[in-house]
Amino acid sequence: MIHYKLKEQVDPRDVTAPKTFLPVKQKQETLTLRDFARRISRESTVSSMDAMAVLEGLLQIIPDEISNGKIIKLGDFGTFRSTISSEPAVSKEAFHVSKIKGLNVRFRPAKEFSKQISTIDFQMVS
Repeated sequence: MIHYKLKEQVDPRDVTAPKTFLPVKQKQETLTLRDFARRISRESTVSSMDAMAVLEGLLQIIPDEISNGKIIKLGDFGTFRSTISSEPAVSKEAFHVSKIKGLNVRFRPAKEFSKQISTIDFQMVS
């Protein structure tokens, strides 16, 4: 279940307009890699140490392959891909690599992952 509070919002384009309210997700418990390994161990025949080794492997491989420009598809889980953020240039000739500010990693959930999270319930908290 996702907990949220309502936050009052003012339209910066028209401060005289009526205020609106938007839901803001409340911070909840953080799960660590070790927490995942323990849970995988409880729900499978893999030990938590074996699960941790695989998860640590993903932490090594995914950034390495992302830095090589590859798209990482993890089956029903989803896809990791990278995008470049940069300042614009007025022409191809005016562009220089120094305009590139960094690499962003994007995650796109697969259909099965999206299906699993589509049934989430929401509850307002005070």
